[in-house]
Parts: sequence; C-alpha cells; structure tokens
Amino acid sequence: MAAPSIRLITTSKAPAATGYSQAVLVNNQTLYVSGQTGMISGKTDVVPGGARAEAKQAMTNIGEILTYAGSSFKHVINCNIMVTNMNDFQDVNETFKNFFTADTYPARSFFQVVKLPKNALVMIDAVAKRISMNNFEAVERKFDVLSIVQDNYYQTSDHWTDDLIRRLE
Repeated sequence: MAAPSIRLITTSKAPAATGYSQAVLVNNQTLYVSGQTGMISGKTDVVPGGARAEAKQAMTNIGEILTYAGSSFKHVINCNIMVTNMNDFQDVNETFKNFFTADTYPARSFFQVVKLPKNALVMIDAVAKRISMNNFEAVERKFDVLSIVQDNYYQTSDHWTDDLIRRLE
C-alpha cells in the first residue's frame, strides 16, 4: 500500500503557525485544520470582547483556511471546541452555529481546558472533506498539463487550458 500523500496548507489570511501547520491535506481529500484561536492574521493577541468574539474570529480563521484549501463549512466533518471556562458554552455554541446550517452541523466535542495559548478563552479545530482545487493548484495543474501536451498540440490559449482543467477535475 502506498504511503498517504500529505500536503501542508498555509494561507496569509489566517494567523501564522509556529512549529505546526495551519492545516494538513491528506490524500487530496481530507483536511485537518489546526486549532484556531481568536487571533487576527498579522496580530499578536486575541481579539477583545470575550469568548463570543474569540469564537467568531477562530471560526473566521478556520473559514479562511478551508476556502484556501478548497473546502467550506458545508463540508466540515468534525470540530473540537476548547474553552477555559465552561460558563462560556452558550456564547460559543451560538457563535459556532452561525457558521453552519442545521443540515450541515458537524460532529463536535466541547470541553474545558486549563489554559490556551496567548491566554485565549477559545480554541477550535476542524476536519473537513475537500471539494475543489484552490486557485494556486489550478495554476500549477495548468502548467503541468501544458508541459505534457504542448509537444502534441501547441494550443495554449487560456480558454483551451481552462476547458482542459475542467475536464481533468
């Protein structure tokens, strides 16, 4: 059996990961998103406003990673939510639900931890199914396809390559 293909996913639209990956894509199908807190990309602290604001920003960060990797909240399979105070359950739960529809709620665990990085109140991770190529990969594939077929066809218009990409998906 072949080893699984593993691709590290990184987008500048979510906080930078230090010592870990924002997400890992396995076999081009399953996306594992690392725990996200209420940090904004490029900032060093969590957003003000308590657990509700942090949960909203954590979910926004997850959404940016999902989108970059070719997925969406509609395709999230599982989430783990960690809070430092279980009294924040209601606020975090209401915020979390706003990112899904009733027919797309993922499996989920919700638990209290002693402490989170940067003194965050909330951290959320996710597992999702991948549904499409991201833009960077479409360009990569375009060039791969062109290098394979150009010797035979010499037709390199954008319309032709876009049509070929659609056929390959």
